Amino acid sequence: MKGVYIIKRLLTSLAAFCISVTIMFILLRLMPGDYITMYLETIYRYAPPDVVQAFNHVYGFDRPILEQYLLYLIDAFQGNWGYSLIYKVPVLAVIGEKLVWTMVILVPATALAILAGIGIGAYSGWKRGSRTDIALLNGMIFIRAIPSYWLALMILIIFGYYLNLFPLGGYVDTSALTTGIDPFDVANHAVLPILTLFLFSVTGTYYLMRNSMLMTAGEDYITTARAKGLDELTILRKHAIKNAMLPMVTMITLECAGMITGSIFVETIFSWPGLGMLTYKALVFRDLPLLQGILLIDTLLIIVANIAADLIYPLIDPRVQVGEDV
Repeated sequence: MKGVYIIKRLLTSLAAFCISVTIMFILLRLMPGDYITMYLETIYRYAPPDVVQAFNHVYGFDRPILEQYLLYLIDAFQGNWGYSLIYKVPVLAVIGEKLVWTMVILVPATALAILAGIGIGAYSGWKRGSRTDIALLNGMIFIRAIPSYWLALMILIIFGYYLNLFPLGGYVDTSALTTGIDPFDVANHAVLPILTLFLFSVTGTYYLMRNSMLMTAGEDYITTARAKGLDELTILRKHAIKNAMLPMVTMITLECAGMITGSIFVETIFSWPGLGMLTYKALVFRDLPLLQGILLIDTLLIIVANIAADLIYPLIDPRVQVGEDV
């Protein structure tokens, strides 16, 4: 049963990937302007027709649209995602390098947001209606209402400019040109981007955990646990949180996948050389192969996150079996 379900899930994911790739292909080519012309004009301010024609031939943009799509689909499955117009190297190599730097700020920010969101959300939902719950809820609503780019700017201005506690941008000091990259220097530059991503992400985890806890707190087994004389902390830790965690699985996995390419504003404002900054450059310079590669990575991560969520469910709640509705 499990094997059949996994095969069906993989086939469904494959179909979703093909549909996503098709939509991506169409949307990118519906964007106004010619990619090669705009790329050359961005760099040289002039695009000779013969040079544009040569670039279009090299990258296959002069072929019939159906042929381009079929080649693009085949290359997507083979891992041959073309060469970046900006960096003149394979797209996968560029993405791999930038993904490492994104993970430097994403992993700690996501981990902290998940832990804090679950802990604060569980406590807030358990103490529903109290002053603490109301204060936490209003605080999270306020933070969530702030656009990510404005939040990043305020954090940069306050902690980087006025208080001068952290660097204003980049990932290393200029001294790295002579002394090499210092991990402590990188960590110092990463504090503000991590703080911004944490604040932007923790609210969603908090909301879902609080709502899940509100539903869990009214269940019969919680009343039974109280009737047995168990203290509130034990009930919360051993019974309520475990059962309230099930709806969190999907959100956590999708959040981990979505934040990788969802940090464009944060990485751009802090000049952090990650995948978000790379996406911004690809858009500015109209680097079509690079844009396609970034969107493919994002699509794959979301699909894998959905599959992972389905497989993790039974580990959290043994009552849920793989292949059954949850």
